Amino acid sequence: MTFTISPPFEAIGEQGVELFPSLPELTIAQAAQLIDTPEGYIDELLDAGRIVFRWENNKRLVQRDSLLNFEADRDCRHAALDEMVRMNQEMGLYDD
Repeated sequence: MTFTISPPFEAIGEQGVELFPSLPELTIAQAAQLIDTPEGYIDELLDAGRIVFRWENNKRLVQRDSLLNFEADRDCRHAALDEMVRMNQEMGLYDD
């Protein structure tokens, strides 16, 4: 009887092996899944020009780097707002 033990996931990641290759362009459904938002939100971002995309066969393909940069900026803004709220609560600025 033979047992095969696969290396732990962390070891695979440290070697630089990508289990799921990242695509440079994503469909709207893939983009929404990547940042865990509704597809309608991605459509709104594309319409507003907040994320770079291109048309192909009447479909919009989202630039993955542009989407991830937008997400990182959004997370940074949310962190700053959370910090402002925390400081206001500590100082009691809006207490009755």
